Amino acid sequence: MIFTSQDLKAFFLALMIFIGATISVSAQQKAMFTQYMFNGLLINPSYSSMDEAINVTALARQQWVGFKGAPNTQTISVHSPIKQSRTSLGLILMRDQIGEVISENGVLGTAAHKVEIGDETYFALGLNAGIGKYVGQYSQTGSPTAALDPLFADQNSLRANLGFGLMLFSPKFYAGFSSPFFYYRDLGTDLYSATAYKPHYLLQGGYITDLGEDIKFKPNVLVKYVNGSPVQIDLNANFLFKETLWLGASIRSFDSVDLLAEIQLSPNVQLGYSYDFTTSRLAAVERGSHEIVLNFRIATKGNSSSTPKCYF
Repeated sequence: MIFTSQDLKAFFLALMIFIGATISVSAQQKAMFTQYMFNGLLINPSYSSMDEAINVTALARQQWVGFKGAPNTQTISVHSPIKQSRTSLGLILMRDQIGEVISENGVLGTAAHKVEIGDETYFALGLNAGIGKYVGQYSQTGSPTAALDPLFADQNSLRANLGFGLMLFSPKFYAGFSSPFFYYRDLGTDLYSATAYKPHYLLQGGYITDLGEDIKFKPNVLVKYVNGSPVQIDLNANFLFKETLWLGASIRSFDSVDLLAEIQLSPNVQLGYSYDFTTSRLAAVERGSHEIVLNFRIATKGNSSSTPKCYF
């Protein structure tokens, strides 16, 4: 079966309508990465199939500046195609600090394979697996009540994780569904926890088109669902000027309005920054969120001019 450009546009439009129909609630959820559209391996292991170059990406996020114990996250991700095959591999290192007493450090390996289903149109399946060290020092909260409550006992454990991702894409659009932390449990214990992890399901899409000789327009959408929590949606629009500067903005589920900028420092290096203006009640006690992304893109054949440009 060969898909025409009209078929692909109709598919993307239907995806956007479906996403809009599913959003009927609004509430604060745990923040997602603001620059997910430039660092997709963190939310979908099949993302590595979309680029024929080696990518190394470092990210640092400081959430809710000025709020004591606010979350902060650092990640390093690498992904690369394997020779002339349609298989790619990736690696993610992550550090997450939540509050003053909870931290988790982990490593994830990813693998993805793509098949061509139309003219420059591919379907990819990705899997990820990893392990993380979780530390919860609840006894250091300073509350005498918490110190006596077994639910607030300190935790120090290894946690295993399995996830998956699907991606349909071409040089002009992408649409994906993933759950990068689908199976998640403590190692060495069978005890049930009332705060047991629940899978996160992510639906994403994006499209790029020319608005003129030197301007491209790329809208993106990301939807997150966790059982028992409200659906979270992120709507984004980015403009690329002269293949050098990205400028954009996002709205996240009545939680924040975000501004983004990405600049091509060289043919192989891209630097991005985003700032989140909180629109929830937390705005009274914090000063927004900062996120910095640095990406290195290395042609596998040693010649960047022969490697197709990837806008996703």
